[in-house]
Amino acid sequence: MTSADSLSDSRRRAIALAILVLAFALRAWRLHAVGFTADEVSELQSARKSIVSMLLDEDDDLFPPLYRPTAAMWNRLWGTELATRWLNVAYGVAATWFVWLAAVELLGDRRAVWPALLFATAPFHIHYCREGRAYALYVLFAAIAFWAALAVWRRGEPRHWIALTVASAAAVWTHYFAGPLVVVVWAWLAFATLRASDWKPFVTAAGVLAILLAPTPLVLRRAMADHPDEHLTASFDKETYAYAYLVQSTGYTLGPSMLELRSIDAREGARQMLPWAIVIGLAWAVLVASGVTLLAGEASLWLLLTTFFVLVPLLGFGGNLVGVGFFYRYAAWLPIPYALLLGAGASRNPRPWIVACATATLLLVHGVAYYNRLFDARYAEEDFRAVAARLDELASPDDPVIVASPYMAAALNYYRPADRAAASFPIFSQAAERRERDVAAFLAGVQPGQRYWIVSQWLPRTDVRRETRDATLRDLGARFRAELNQTEIYVATRE
Repeated sequence: MTSADSLSDSRRRAIALAILVLAFALRAWRLHAVGFTADEVSELQSARKSIVSMLLDEDDDLFPPLYRPTAAMWNRLWGTELATRWLNVAYGVAATWFVWLAAVELLGDRRAVWPALLFATAPFHIHYCREGRAYALYVLFAAIAFWAALAVWRRGEPRHWIALTVASAAAVWTHYFAGPLVVVVWAWLAFATLRASDWKPFVTAAGVLAILLAPTPLVLRRAMADHPDEHLTASFDKETYAYAYLVQSTGYTLGPSMLELRSIDAREGARQMLPWAIVIGLAWAVLVASGVTLLAGEASLWLLLTTFFVLVPLLGFGGNLVGVGFFYRYAAWLPIPYALLLGAGASRNPRPWIVACATATLLLVHGVAYYNRLFDARYAEEDFRAVAARLDELASPDDPVIVASPYMAAALNYYRPADRAAASFPIFSQAAERRERDVAAFLAGVQPGQRYWIVSQWLPRTDVRRETRDATLRDLGARFRAELNQTEIYVATRE
C-alpha cells in the first residue's frame, strides 16, 4: 500500500460508516413487506426445539447445526420470530465490514471504497440477507475467511491465523458447500506461504482446522441418511453456469423472473435475458480487465480468479455427480470475490473514462434490481401471509382447506388460526398410497355439497411433482380461482 492509497483516520471512519449505513438500509428497508416463505417457516419451527436438539442436528434437512441455534437464541432474546430477518440483516452488514477490511488488505483503504460499495449494493447478497435462513451467516464467515487469508498473506500475525481457522470451521458448520471454498482458500494460502518458507504457522493452523472439522463427515452422513427421498435437485449445466454470474448483478429481479424462466425453455430464457446480459457483460469485461491489470503479479489475483470463475463449475458438476444438484444459493459467497475483483477494477487511479462508465453502469444495474425487488409485482416471491389473507377473502370461515404438500401446509398454517388449520397431501409420485389416504381422510370431514379450497405451489410443467398434483386436482374436480406470489388457489365441492 502506498501513501496515495491511504486515508486519514477520520475520513476512513466516515466513509466506512456511510457504506455500512447504506448496506443496512438496503437490507432492512421494508424488510417485512412480505410474509415468510415456506423455507423460512420451516426454519422457524425447527428453531422452537431445544438448543441441544439443534446442536445434535436431529432435523431431517441438509444443513449443519450452527445457524439454527443462533437464530433460536436471537428470537428468544427479542421475544418474536420476526427478529429472524433482522439477525440476517446484521450478518449482512457485518459481512460488508469484513469485505471492506479484505479490500484494505488487497488495495489500501482509499481504493477499498469501491469493493465495499459494490458489496453493499450487491443484489444477490441483499436477497439472502432479507430472508431468515442460514445463507447470510454463511457469507459472513466466508468474508472473514477472505479477509483473514489476505491479512495472513500480507502480515502473518497470529490473530489472523486464528480468525482464518475459526471462520473456516464456522463456515463449514453453517453450510456444507463452504467446504470446497475453504479448501481453495487454504490451498492458495499454502502456495503463498510455503513458497516463502513460512510453513510452521500454516501447518499448525491447518492441524487445528482439521480437528475442528473432524466430526463433519459423520454429521453429514447422518443428515444424508435421514433426509427424505423426496428431495428435489437441480442439474448444473452451461445455462446454470451463466445465470449464476448474472444473478450477482440482477439478484433474480432483472429480465425474466424465476417463475418465467421455469416456464420457458433455455433458449427463450436466454433471448429474453440477452439485453441485460449484454449491459452487465460489457461492464464486467471492463472492470475485470481493469482489476487484472491492477493486480497483475499479485498472488491475491489468483485467489479471486479461482474462487470467482473456477469454483462454481466444480461445485456444480460435483453436485451432479453426488446427486445433490446445484442451487445458486449454494454459492452465496460469490458476491465477495465479485466485489473484490470488480471493485479493484473500479478503483484504478487515474480512472479511465471507460472504467468510470462501467462502474456507474454496474451500480445503476444494482439500483434497478433493488427497485424491482421492492416494487415490481413481476418479481414477487412466495408469501404465505398474503396467501392466507387471500383465502380469508375468498373462503367462508368454515370452508375446509387442503394444501398440495405438507411442507407448504406448515407455511400456510403459520398464518392461520389453529382451529382453521389446513390439511395436506404429498405430491411426489412415490407417495401415492399416503396421498390417497390423506385426501380420503380430508374428504371424510367435508359435508356433501360443501365447498372446500385447495392451495398449491405454482409448478412448471417440467417439475416431477406436476403430474401427480394435476391428477389429484382432476380427481377432486378442482377449479382454478387465483394465483399470487407463486402460489395457486383452487376451489371444489364435495359430491
